Amino acid sequence: MGLSFILGDATKDHQNEVVKQIAKLKKEEKVKRIYILVPNHIKFASEISILQHLRATFGQEGQVFAQSSVQVLSFSRLAWFFLKDNALYQRTRISNAGLNMLVLSILEEKKDNLTIFKGEQAQSGFVSEVVAQLDEFSKGQINSQDLAFFAEQTNVQSDLYAKLKDLQIIYQEYENRLIGKYLDSNQLLKALTKKLIEINLKDSCFIITGFSQLTASENKLVKTLIKNAGEVDVDLILDKPQQQSNLRKTSLYYRSNKLYDNLSSFAGQNRITIQNIGITTERVKSPILLDLGKYWTGTKEKTAELKSESIRTGLDIFSANNRYLEIEEVATRIRHCVIEQGYHYSDFIILTRHLDLYRNIIAPVFGQYQLPFFIDLQKKMTDHPFVEFIMALFAVKKHYYRYDDVMRLLKTELLLPEIKRKRLATKKYREYLDLTENLVLKFGFEGKSWLREDDWVYYRFYEEDMGTQTDKEVEVSRKVNIIRRLIKTTLPPFFEKINRAKNGKEAAQILCNFLIETGISNELLKWRDSAIEEGKIEDAAKPEETWNAFCELLDEYVELLGDHKFDEEQFVEILQTGFQGAEYSQVPSTLDQIIVSESGMVQMNDRKITFLIGATDAVMPDKINNRNIISDEDRSYLKPALNVEQYLNDDTLNQLAAEPFLSYLAFMSPSDKLYLSYPLSDDGKENLRPSPYVTRIANHYGINVATQIREPQMIDSTEHVLKHYLGTKKTTIKKLLTILRQAKNQRENIPTVWIEIHNFLKADGSETTFMNKILGSLSYQNIPEKLEPKIVDLLYGKTINTSISKLEEFYANEYAYFLKYGLKLQERSIFELSAANTGEFFHLAMDSLVKMLENENTRLSELTVEKLMEKIRVITAQIRELPQFQILNSTQRMQFLARQLDATVMQIAKVLQKQQERSSTQIIQTEALFGHVGTKNGIAPLEFKLGNGYKVNVRGKIDRIDQISAGDTKYIGIVDYKSSSHIFDFRDAYYGLALQMLTYLDALMLNFDRLTKTKPAKPAGALYMHLYNPKLKAKDVLKQSKEDVWLKANKYDGLIISDEDLLQAMDEKLAEESSGFSKLYPFRKNKDGSFKASGRHQLVTLEELKLLLQHNEYLIKEAANRILSGDLSLNPVQWPNKRTALQFSPYKSIFQFDAMLPENNYRKLPKISPEEVIRILTEGVGEINDKI
Repeated sequence: MGLSFILGDATKDHQNEVVKQIAKLKKEEKVKRIYILVPNHIKFASEISILQHLRATFGQEGQVFAQSSVQVLSFSRLAWFFLKDNALYQRTRISNAGLNMLVLSILEEKKDNLTIFKGEQAQSGFVSEVVAQLDEFSKGQINSQDLAFFAEQTNVQSDLYAKLKDLQIIYQEYENRLIGKYLDSNQLLKALTKKLIEINLKDSCFIITGFSQLTASENKLVKTLIKNAGEVDVDLILDKPQQQSNLRKTSLYYRSNKLYDNLSSFAGQNRITIQNIGITTERVKSPILLDLGKYWTGTKEKTAELKSESIRTGLDIFSANNRYLEIEEVATRIRHCVIEQGYHYSDFIILTRHLDLYRNIIAPVFGQYQLPFFIDLQKKMTDHPFVEFIMALFAVKKHYYRYDDVMRLLKTELLLPEIKRKRLATKKYREYLDLTENLVLKFGFEGKSWLREDDWVYYRFYEEDMGTQTDKEVEVSRKVNIIRRLIKTTLPPFFEKINRAKNGKEAAQILCNFLIETGISNELLKWRDSAIEEGKIEDAAKPEETWNAFCELLDEYVELLGDHKFDEEQFVEILQTGFQGAEYSQVPSTLDQIIVSESGMVQMNDRKITFLIGATDAVMPDKINNRNIISDEDRSYLKPALNVEQYLNDDTLNQLAAEPFLSYLAFMSPSDKLYLSYPLSDDGKENLRPSPYVTRIANHYGINVATQIREPQMIDSTEHVLKHYLGTKKTTIKKLLTILRQAKNQRENIPTVWIEIHNFLKADGSETTFMNKILGSLSYQNIPEKLEPKIVDLLYGKTINTSISKLEEFYANEYAYFLKYGLKLQERSIFELSAANTGEFFHLAMDSLVKMLENENTRLSELTVEKLMEKIRVITAQIRELPQFQILNSTQRMQFLARQLDATVMQIAKVLQKQQERSSTQIIQTEALFGHVGTKNGIAPLEFKLGNGYKVNVRGKIDRIDQISAGDTKYIGIVDYKSSSHIFDFRDAYYGLALQMLTYLDALMLNFDRLTKTKPAKPAGALYMHLYNPKLKAKDVLKQSKEDVWLKANKYDGLIISDEDLLQAMDEKLAEESSGFSKLYPFRKNKDGSFKASGRHQLVTLEELKLLLQHNEYLIKEAANRILSGDLSLNPVQWPNKRTALQFSPYKSIFQFDAMLPENNYRKLPKISPEEVIRILTEGVGEINDKI
């Protein structure tokens, strides 16, 4: 028996010394078997490395080499080696998820016996915390009786006493249930320790390497080996061991020294020979890294004089503006080392404290730079589509077919419909699902809508084809209902069965059968086979591993909770927790890969170059928070009560004290060179600072930390370019683009080195397409190309049938018109009550009211308030039943909004009633169509010939046509309903942005003979009516009557012909007065009896109206000509108040409009008064098309 310590700091070649010991033992034939115990994390790599070193030691390079007498094992694998034929080893293994289930059932059964933990099992994460705490006790050789003993100590505080008492109750039941039935990792080590006492190990040597501390269970096992094995060698990163009494917790080697002291004391007590073997061979070759090791361990006060070249070749520190640029710099440097210096990819390791910050960055960047890499951290299963399917399945049930949950489930692509007994192809399924989601969002289908008997019907609600269905829409409906019926026929039967489940076992069987019967399990196998065919070996294993993990979870659930009453919420939480703890197995696909890992984990230390990334003050030293049930304060009370074989995990202070040691191991991990790097910002969210460790090293060696600019500059030297910017051909082309753009902008010559790079890439030809596309951006201008005549004809035909609002959009931005009405690009419709919906609601209500009164031959002014309210209630109830307004019946909130809409309609009706009492105005028609194909009662369209066989037909819908009688003269005018306040803007009318009112008036005047049976009528004007329920101010009501204030708030605005007879008839009450403002219209009466606009230029003469109409017709024809010419100008309007046509445009991402570009300019409208518009039109007048 003997105990040897292999000692040396982190710069020494520990593995070489281990191999020398193995070779010595085999040569001397002192033992027959040699077991090398390593952390499980590096078992695979250690086995390969040790065998390679042994092959070289025994001179068998290039030959097949195996050593049956040398075994590289982890503690768990050592258990298998000695216990595989033992009945105990065959016991059911219990996973962490199984332990969660076990503890959960204990908490429920013992809840009446608990105090502070009573009912806590309902709190998210609490069960996992209890399991972690019990695992800590088990590893620390602390049993339930020990907890009872600790609780009775006089110095234990009351809250700790309560914790211990509750934990003792839980732990005791936990132990009772595990004994003789289940096997966890801690029990396995205890069983192995017992087995090793029983067998003869005198011919065996155990070499333990890679550890700086052991759990109590591992410690006890190692002591058993020391006592019973022929020889035990313990390899420690420790320079000069100190006695425990002289050891400080802040010592760099505290953990290693403590382990050394513990094991050597045990060996001394058992009179076992102890030998210290000092490692003399240096693994670290770089002088600066050797010096850094001495500096960090504090073995020298001042560094020796090192040449700057020596420092630069062995140690470098750089920063980058963000994490992405940091990784790009790392990738570039690795490629440079491989290509220029002959390194292999396996010579590199990338370390960081928390890999989650970089996991999603490394893969795409290394992919661009064609660097093979392996992330050696276990990947969780939680993101697998199968896990998402299970969670979404129960979420659909819980939330009753909520949109988000149903789409989550369907988008996993595991539940596929069958058509003619054949599962729908994935490509087609995605198309059908996209259409389904569009329809669901458009009509708000969720809940019982998925289960209804009748099929969903897709139809449109556009103005020109309200509620119609084309063959295309019929086909969309067919595809959508395939998905709907899949949900309807598949999920309800499963939900009904799971509701009837009496216990956990029955529920698990129902779920498992459902997944098999619906083909989910087979679909996972197809995914596996498809990945194998594509050569994606790592992806191929995931579906099967996830399914197996699920089956194991169900087995444990049935075993532990199968007889309990089924609790669905608990079941889902158990599955979720189980998958969160489940991990994919990982084995590198090739040996020549860059390893990516975390600095807090044990590494092989066989790499030549280390990149320690993300070295900020937030993680180096790390911020450690103790979230355990037993707090730091609790541990300070408990540790004195522990015996020599028991232990608790380090408290926060002790963990922080170990941070310099973890960083030291990372610093010393390479043999040739260490790169330290850190980002300056976290994706622009916050500024980051370098680690104090990095600052300390940089200051000590006088290293100037440069921020790496990943964009090349014109002044860069040839060497700098080759080192920092040349990567793969594609990444180099991107850097070349930057230089060419700089040369263009600065009007300078392209540097010679970049000309050579350009010529090489062009001659190479392998990336010609990519290069032409990228470099083509240099001459790109954000100017839409003119359409060819053939394309124009395909888009618009020979005749443009358009509404006037479309032409207004054309004048606001010509390119937007092309996207919306040429290409017919639309935003995805969603189930919401928009301003357009409320406007349509009001329009329908007004139209229905007028038509109802017309059918009853009743005037609005003749109705009582009660009768009017009754009619409004009938009308609004009918409107809410229309398909486009089903949203108003969907939720309580929408029903509240519906009542508000009803109230607004009632107020508008009352306004109309009061207005009719003061005026001779009569409503003669509502919702009057002109230019609509197929309409029988419409009025004639506006048609304009454009030449070359082209023409434009303008269609529209006039909300209301009014007739005003003044003696024998009939005046005809129009009213346009608006959901917001509107005025007639002469400037906008002049520039084509307000064509509607003039166009409607033009169409009306063209049809005067159809509207009046008697003598020809005269135009009255065009007015806006704001449909809303105004809020009246108390101060106004106190000054005037409520009715006057109310009428004033609902006053019309727009254009009115300046005709005294007309104006008197429009407001008869005002006509009776000597002077004053009209309460209905935007004009006033002067004391001399004349009339004047009350504010803006609302009164126009017939001649002025003619000019406006003539210009309006010109604008219509001009717009049509430009559309048919194929011109696509990106010319958004900007009003004088800086409002632009881009403000609410859904096409901004397509426009890519940038006012900073010379080719992108707003069409800025000048400030221009109505008088100036009339003057311009008067001076530019030619022939007037006389329709009056």
